Amino acid sequence: MLINTVVLFLRDTLPIFLLLCVLIALPGVPRVSLVWRVGLMLVTAVIMYSYLGVISELAEGAGFELLKSLLLVSAWLGMCMLAIFPYSKGRTVSLGITLLVLGIGLPNSLHFMVYFVSELTRNSDSSLLILGTTIGLGISISIAILLNIALTHFVGAKIMFCFTTLFVAAQVANVALLLEQIDILPTSKQIWDSSHFISDNSEYGHLLNALIGYEATPSMSYMMLFLLSLAVPNAIAALKKHTPALWQHVEGIR
Repeated sequence: MLINTVVLFLRDTLPIFLLLCVLIALPGVPRVSLVWRVGLMLVTAVIMYSYLGVISELAEGAGFELLKSLLLVSAWLGMCMLAIFPYSKGRTVSLGITLLVLGIGLPNSLHFMVYFVSELTRNSDSSLLILGTTIGLGISISIAILLNIALTHFVGAKIMFCFTTLFVAAQVANVALLLEQIDILPTSKQIWDSSHFISDNSEYGHLLNALIGYEATPSMSYMMLFLLSLAVPNAIAALKKHTPALWQHVEGIR
């Protein structure tokens, strides 16, 4: 149970901490506003967890997967909003940040709550669960702090933006896996197999998956969605750089 809990933190809660550290590092994102967004995410997660059984039965048993897919897509839309209005303080940027926090935070929070609550109610001795939670929480916070220091002190704004789009694309690419699970997308052939180097289920595998979307056996659908999710926000940023007059007009009529 101890190892499972630590791995669970790396898989489900580490992306939330990484997202917050990335948003804190981005210029123009007020840190104080993240507090109420995290609070909103936690309250929403608790409410959704109480109705998880009902949600799972929707769409012939595919309700939970579809919900997670919609949330992740909304996070990608939030990233696109930040790409269009990177330094603005208007409602569009505020909505984009909210979509990122909820879109990435809610699916991971629900996954964690399902495991944590089930283990807590199933085992009378919760000492290992609490110990694993403490270790996992410490690892997640430590990695997030180190990443925030690297982004704020050692890289420029352009690299920071590129990494943010890479991180968001890594989360959104999981939509392909979810849709393959419920047979909306066909299960395509694996492009390669690098599990003999780094397994998906290892600690390094979970860390790399959260950071850059690493999959030991990615499918064609996964790679296509990953590349598309990565390319669009960067293409928007490139267009803003090369056609500033057009985007100034867009911002003017916003």
